[in-house]
Amino acid sequence: MTACDWTLDTSCCPAWDGYDPAVRAAATAWAMGILDSLTGHQFSQCPVTVRPCGPKCADWGGYMTFPVTRDGYNRGAGMPWVLPYIDGAGAWRNCSCSGSCTCRARCEVPLPGPVDEVTEVRVDGLILDPTAYRVDSGYLLVRTDGECWPQCQDIGLPVTAEGAFAVTYRRGLPLPAAGQIAAGELACEFAKACAGDASCALPQQLQSLSRQGINVQVVDPQAVLSEGMTGIANVDLWIRSVNPSGKRQRSRVHSPDVPATRWMA
Repeated sequence: MTACDWTLDTSCCPAWDGYDPAVRAAATAWAMGILDSLTGHQFSQCPVTVRPCGPKCADWGGYMTFPVTRDGYNRGAGMPWVLPYIDGAGAWRNCSCSGSCTCRARCEVPLPGPVDEVTEVRVDGLILDPTAYRVDSGYLLVRTDGECWPQCQDIGLPVTAEGAFAVTYRRGLPLPAAGQIAAGELACEFAKACAGDASCALPQQLQSLSRQGINVQVVDPQAVLSEGMTGIANVDLWIRSVNPSGKRQRSRVHSPDVPATRWMA
């Protein structure tokens, strides 16, 4: 996955609007791609489409965590216990329920998160109104219109067909205001470099120069990038604040309780 459509704050770049549109587009793409990599791909990515499917196609289970009873998964014996989960307020909960109670939202689907924004949900080929669902805990797609998500679907069907269920969303954390400013400042420097502006602050290959009593030393960009930085002080300050350990990608937790979700190319 790659970053795309980040909102850049170029208010600190007075000359930005004067650059050719092609230069601005290229500079924006460079800034987004580099900052996305240096921050461990943790912020909003390009939209992806997934085809959720419950772990069982009939009876019980669905997208929920399987209730555990004293006789294993035999629902008819003993009191079912729901495995610990985090509610919408961020609190860990565990409970015992009788009958079909799960102590969760009646219909919810776990999505590979975090979820920045859901852009489209299709059920039986029809696009649902955004008021029909919400996102809880940054990854749970909850149905709120009284209906329920399909338990199964034919993956061979297109998303526009009856019997299909597809969710399109942007994965990752929302890009904060500081990130928008940092991306705008880096894009500004790329635009300067492309336009041949001598005030460009991007690090160059020159290591040292002494002439007429003036000493100049410029950082090697390869050395800067090897440390996960750009060489632009304000931009690097933000990178350190959100990725202090220099992670290459977001941390991930795999759980056997969460069904696998099929990604579409």
